Amino acid sequence: MRSILLFLGIGIGLLIVLSEAKAQERNPFMYGEIETVDGDVYKGHIRWGTDEVYWVELFNAVKRSNDFLKFLSKKEVNELNQQQQDGGSSWLGIDLGVLSIWEDRFSRTQHQLDIQFGDIKIVEPSGRSRARLTLKNGVILEAEGSNYSDLGTSVVVHDFELGDFPIKWDRIKEVRFSAAPEGSNAGFGEPIYGIVNAGRKGTFKGLIQWDSDERFMDELLNGEDRDGKKDIPFRSIKTITKRGNGVDLVLHSGRDFYLTGSNDVNRENRGVVIFDPEMGRVMVPWRDFYDIEIIEPNNEWILEYNDFANPKGISGTVVTVDGKEHKGLLAYDLDEAWEFEMLDANDDEVTYQIPFRNIKSIVPKNYSYSNIILKNGTNLLLGGARDVSDQNDGILIFPSQNAEPIYVRWSEIDQVIFD
Repeated sequence: MRSILLFLGIGIGLLIVLSEAKAQERNPFMYGEIETVDGDVYKGHIRWGTDEVYWVELFNAVKRSNDFLKFLSKKEVNELNQQQQDGGSSWLGIDLGVLSIWEDRFSRTQHQLDIQFGDIKIVEPSGRSRARLTLKNGVILEAEGSNYSDLGTSVVVHDFELGDFPIKWDRIKEVRFSAAPEGSNAGFGEPIYGIVNAGRKGTFKGLIQWDSDERFMDELLNGEDRDGKKDIPFRSIKTITKRGNGVDLVLHSGRDFYLTGSNDVNRENRGVVIFDPEMGRVMVPWRDFYDIEIIEPNNEWILEYNDFANPKGISGTVVTVDGKEHKGLLAYDLDEAWEFEMLDANDDEVTYQIPFRNIKSIVPKNYSYSNIILKNGTNLLLGGARDVSDQNDGILIFPSQNAEPIYVRWSEIDQVIFD
């Protein structure tokens, strides 16, 4: 009997070890090859500028045009349309010149382009502050913006022989993203994963950026206690709990400290960013932060390049206040047309950037707020942004490839139900 129990114990232990090892084998880091204007090619893990290293992080710019098919020939559009066969969720058969005309007539502002790096296939610099982004389905978007750090920046590649080195923007012909080879080492560091408690604002889980900056387990949390300065690697930390103008820190060893005197641990902290796989990017300001537990990630928290599916158009049903229903492809706010695009909104000072692929429905509540129901069942009341308020330019619905689009103003919308 003891032998059986011993074998069972060993078996369970091996399963736990194998499960943890499997989680660690998944690779959240950007990978690809950079071709220079002279034809030299460097392959390895990639850091965009001095910041982004993960597939879930965002490439930020301004969208130059919604006519994203103008770069493709008719033959290429037809080929892509045949490849997708996605049951009506493709924009590839729509005359998007129509969408651009409607945007010119009704839109009141430039439109932001925020896209996770995992949704991009190629970035091709086309000027000091411009680029063409090729999506995984072959569609090309134009991006620009002189005030955006993701344009005009150097791109760092972790070459397996040369180590880390930056390549200047004007030396880059294109960056081609791909899945990392199995077992490859990014070389930048080990990610921080955790669960953040923001009180009534909610609990968020996933990849962590502390003080909107520190990303890696070997980076240091700085502070002071009664015995002097402390620089503690995140690897050693189990929990951080806000208290007064400092934090209570508990290490994995059980030792605890009360730290103050640094923007890592007081109200000067720029906030905790969480890349929650079921929500998107959430930024919890220090005011709303309660505590964080740093833990080993679950597999579903670690998003690799192949976890980002071929982009589909946003499709669904717009229900008006007088009960009419319009179903088809949707241009939300006359701008967002793809499921990877972000809905931007706030819960007071907590900011959300949620991919439309994660949203089940949107219900406008008043001039300033809307209910956002996510596919995981989470219900959020969000405001403070044009995507969820009366600043929204409305929705253009394309019932079919040949039908005239239907325009519904924001004030006429009862709810939007996404496919």
